[in-house]
Amino acid sequence: MKIVVSGILGKVGKSLVEVAENEGEFIVAGIDKKRSKIAEIPIYSDVEDLPTNVDCAIDFSSPTGAVDIARWCEHHKIPLVCGTTGLNNNAMRIIKISAKKCPLYYASNMSIAVAILMKFAETAAKILPDSDVEIIEMHHREKSDAPSGTALSFAKKILSARGLDENALTFGRSGHTGVRPDKQIGIHSLRAGKIVGEHQIIFALPDEEIIFIHRAEDRKLFARGAIKIARWLVRKPAGFYTPAKFISSKLEVRL
Repeated sequence: MKIVVSGILGKVGKSLVEVAENEGEFIVAGIDKKRSKIAEIPIYSDVEDLPTNVDCAIDFSSPTGAVDIARWCEHHKIPLVCGTTGLNNNAMRIIKISAKKCPLYYASNMSIAVAILMKFAETAAKILPDSDVEIIEMHHREKSDAPSGTALSFAKKILSARGLDENALTFGRSGHTGVRPDKQIGIHSLRAGKIVGEHQIIFALPDEEIIFIHRAEDRKLFARGAIKIARWLVRKPAGFYTPAKFISSKLEVRL
């Protein structure tokens, strides 16, 4: 595939450059806040300068960058794999509109293992409706949004499985909070050092607990996941694709 990368100068963007070469794919251009170059890859600051004879775009940028590349992909009918987090409702609305004209995959985390874990968490939430659920996420000190998009995605899966809305969420606790409400879901964020990323989803019952843990040890796993998903996406018609759709096309989970 010939790929353009939005947010190419970021941590995951740079990993994509290395991983794509090892995977036999070609990054032909990138876009970021300033014009530059990585080896022979030109980097532009305006999406209109990007080449259009490409197979797919991959985005790990910013909310503004994600909207810009989504509109560009919509105009040129180029598949887009978007992994940017921190998107507000309006940005997500624009991205979903773009998906009407091009195949567009969105996930807050490009790990295939996390996509599988989402299914496990959703299933546990349904089978154990009375369990207390707490989500803990840990990332490096430079991460700018909290809680992580992945933690929010886990929470939304669990809320949906239990028929709850976002009023059931609480973000951290402090002071005299009283007895924990039965249907509450707690989300807690830690930021320290160079932690690549860790998510814990706890289902606690009176006499036992189930704890799902995903620990990212190298950012390259997100780049590898994005490339695998891009290979799958380029064969799809226009539409909005999610991790659940990707996993259901690969696996049949029976519990």
